[in-house]
Amino acid sequence: MPTLPADRPWWQDRLGAIPDPDGSWRPGVSRAPEHPGVRGEIHQLLLTSYGTELVAEFFRPTSVPSTGVVVVVPSYDTPALFAEPTERTALSDQDPALGAHGLQLAEVGHAVLAVPWWFEQVAAEDPALAAARGPAERYGPAAARHRREQSVTPLGRSIADVMLAVTALEGSSLAEGDRLAAFGDALGGKLALHLAALDPRIEVAAVHEAGLGFDQPAWGDPWYLDGDVPRDHDQDELLALISPRPFLVSGGGDRDGEHNLELIRTARRHWPDEQGLDVLLHDSGHALPRSVMAGIREWLRERTS
Repeated sequence: MPTLPADRPWWQDRLGAIPDPDGSWRPGVSRAPEHPGVRGEIHQLLLTSYGTELVAEFFRPTSVPSTGVVVVVPSYDTPALFAEPTERTALSDQDPALGAHGLQLAEVGHAVLAVPWWFEQVAAEDPALAAARGPAERYGPAAARHRREQSVTPLGRSIADVMLAVTALEGSSLAEGDRLAAFGDALGGKLALHLAALDPRIEVAAVHEAGLGFDQPAWGDPWYLDGDVPRDHDQDELLALISPRPFLVSGGGDRDGEHNLELIRTARRHWPDEQGLDVLLHDSGHALPRSVMAGIREWLRERTS
């Protein structure tokens, strides 16, 4: 599993280092997508990370020509990425199709590796949290359990899980010769940002509403950095680790918008001729409109073609 860059020791000291979780994986079962009209199989990769099993899911569409690209998509849970209902979407009365980013990426031929979030899995398995909606209520117990059992930050744990999923994909026969990209929205954006910065196997990445800048309060949440937010560094340094690979920051203004353009301008200096760090803004707030998602997937296709 990749390790943090040696010349960035503060990431190890402040963000949890992403240690080797003694992770392993094995192939799981294959299943047909539940959403009507979706052609192809979903192959499961069973990850054992920090003593817990997580199920990542790989989907390659068969109804369109393949681009030869696998987009790694971290998310709260994996079925919703394929427009399948989950406990979380039911609690929010959310149409699963609205957040089916995996299928939207697959519409142009990208394969998708969907990686779940341990904190959501713990919440979904706890009957006492069956009606929990707010993040503190839903993920607070998992964060407390993590604090008791592990020394790595919750954010470090989550990034390590995604890295392990990439390792599992490479060890399988599912994506031989494919290029690797990453995309994430909200929570997934935070994880995709760090994955791109810390894992050189990712060639190109895009995030939506990831929340650039440690001045944004969510980074201190118990399921991210648990209050240990750096004050003497910021994410322009994290973005610099991605250079010269292409990276897209997109947002609607709630987390990523004009308020953090200065941080982006600072980070852009690390790219050759200040090219390669792109921005796509809209005015729809935290939600990811389908039209913006279409722009993101086309950007990914152009940068990987």
